[in-house]
Amino acid sequence: MLLIGIRLLHTAVVVVMVTAILFLLYCGLANDLSRWTAIAFAIVSVEVVIYVGNGFRCPLRTLAEDLTPAGQLVQDIYLPPWLAARVVGLSTPLLGVDCLLLLVRLLLN
Repeated sequence: MLLIGIRLLHTAVVVVMVTAILFLLYCGLANDLSRWTAIAFAIVSVEVVIYVGNGFRCPLRTLAEDLTPAGQLVQDIYLPPWLAARVVGLSTPLLGVDCLLLLVRLLLN
C-alpha cells in the first residue's frame, strides 16, 4: 500500500514539474513574466536542488526500490516505462531553454 502511495506521489510531482517547465517556456516565449512565473520557477528550483542534492537521483525512486521485493521490477511512477525512463532527459534541456529565455526577457525589460 505504501508503494502505491509513493507511485501516486511521484506521478503527481512529475506532472507538476512538467507543467511548471512548460509554463516557464510559455512565459519566456510570450514575454509574460508575472508572480506565477516566479512561483513556477521556485517550484522547479526546489525540485532541482532536491534531485542534485540526492546525487542526481530521485529520493522517491530510492524509496520505491526499498519497498519493492527482491527480484521484482521497480515501478516508482505511473507512467509508461519508455516515458518514465526519459523524463529527466527531456525536461532538463527544456528547462535550460526556459532559463535562457527568461534571462533574456529579464535583461531586455
